[in-house]
Amino acid sequence: MLNQDNSSQGQFWILLSKKLSNEASFEELQELQSILLSNPDLHHKAEMLTEMWEQESINISAGSEAAYMRHVMKHKKDFFVEENPTETESNDPGFKKEHGYFRTLLSKKKLTIFSFLTLLVLTTGAIYLFTQKKAGKLPAEQAISSIVTKNGNRTKIVLPDGSQVWLNAGSNLDYNNSVFNKDLREVTLNGEAYFDVTKNADKPFIIHTKKMDVKVIGTAFNIRSYGDEKTAEASLIRGSIEVSLKDRKDQKFILKPNEKISIATDETQQTIEKQEKIVAVKNNAKPIPQIVVNDLKPNPTNNIIPEIAWTQNKLYFEDESLENIAPMLERWFGNKVEITNVSLKNLRYYGNFENETIEEVLSYLKLSKPFNFKIEHDSVVIY
Repeated sequence: MLNQDNSSQGQFWILLSKKLSNEASFEELQELQSILLSNPDLHHKAEMLTEMWEQESINISAGSEAAYMRHVMKHKKDFFVEENPTETESNDPGFKKEHGYFRTLLSKKKLTIFSFLTLLVLTTGAIYLFTQKKAGKLPAEQAISSIVTKNGNRTKIVLPDGSQVWLNAGSNLDYNNSVFNKDLREVTLNGEAYFDVTKNADKPFIIHTKKMDVKVIGTAFNIRSYGDEKTAEASLIRGSIEVSLKDRKDQKFILKPNEKISIATDETQQTIEKQEKIVAVKNNAKPIPQIVVNDLKPNPTNNIIPEIAWTQNKLYFEDESLENIAPMLERWFGNKVEITNVSLKNLRYYGNFENETIEEVLSYLKLSKPFNFKIEHDSVVIY
């Protein structure tokens, strides 16, 4: 994980606490966003704490609660500061969560904002892990790390071997800490990620996705494999990768730099324009993935490579249908997008956006081929 400046990280916790308690000003929210952009690895911490904060309730037995509170009290000197006798108990509504033990402790001590958040992470995180193990979701013999980005967010992480991963919106990356970087380096991806893998010939790096497995030694490439999409892609920037299909592991494809492999299992995807190599096998039992290998071609006007434009914070598409653009907008902005007029789904558009809002993007697109849209809260309806 990257090291952040202490003052910047401290400010991050203060601003995040204000945001969670709905006390942050517009300027403070902007400052928090700026810190997150400068320190991408803080995104995961912010998302985890937000989910913990918003969780309605955690069912836990009295004995388990007592055990965790004993652990907290063992380290109370790290979290609490003595209250000045002349000061009165804080009326800050941010401290009035429905946790009886917080109120008991706060009656004699007071927490700074940073200390309170640290305590919250310790107790809520411990309770979360306990309940997950109890439910059988986290076996004790495994140490699964899961990095999740919600729609509207993107983040960068550094794996234990030094490999860097940029995770696109609506994606998750899992790996087992107990075995990663021993004999193999294996991760599981659902969504889209750009990898810059640290070279180690003795420990191959393998990415498992729904439709394909990608094996590398040290290279830079992009993988797109969302569970709700009909096509999966791997785009190689430098180095070499070996791609094998889940349904046909005996057949492997070696990509060279600036090549992309597309795998489509849906029969409606069988026609792909400007294809260079096609491998198709007929099977009456179920559709066999069609494999298309193309060269990566930067746009001659702006020199943008469409497949990795998102890593440059660009929402970019070329000759894309509105039906396919809708989920891209959902992930990019975090809004639910619905097309109610079926005749609009096949309209095709070009777009290159960076700092625009979703309203600005849709307003621009409708200038090319008209449609109507309305935005209500977090939902967008195109009609």
